Amino acid sequence: MRKEPPLTRREKLGNVVNLCRSFGRNLAYYRAGWTDEHRHLLESKNVESVNFWRTVNGNFLDICVLEWCKLFGDKNSEYYWKNISYDVEGFKADLLFRLGLKEEEFKTQIKTIREYRDKWVAHLDTDRSGFFPELEAAKNAVWFYYERMVQQESDLSGLPVEIDSGYEQCVDEAKAIYGRSELTRS
Repeated sequence: MRKEPPLTRREKLGNVVNLCRSFGRNLAYYRAGWTDEHRHLLESKNVESVNFWRTVNGNFLDICVLEWCKLFGDKNSEYYWKNISYDVEGFKADLLFRLGLKEEEFKTQIKTIREYRDKWVAHLDTDRSGFFPELEAAKNAVWFYYERMVQQESDLSGLPVEIDSGYEQCVDEAKAIYGRSELTRS
């Protein structure tokens, strides 16, 4: 088997952008399922396809967590922010400022999301009760990472600097699909 050359910086940056967008897309789909108009698809015991909707929605959360860990939770990841940023201290200071968190608080966020990944996504531990990580700080961290890379990296020039419009498009798409469900009309 022939060994491939390592990824170029441009390829790594492209993958960072793709990971950020994947996180955003899956977060949008996940959250759309929990809106007041669609949450009955996930909660009702009388809905014929409740298992389908719960599985789909849970998969969106799991992908969010996996993508986020590649960017912030796994120091060995090619796309971990410290392995990509040329200005680690500046990135960290600006990230924490943007999140409104102290470094220890952000480390707690990382620990919580990694725990969810490790105990409920990558493995199935023997804990009797699970939890769902709060993802607002995670979202803001991904938005920051994306924006920082697009603003600072010439290889990414031409990409939109903000990621919110894509996120909102995904929210609208998911709501439309949830809304077309026969279950919504019953």
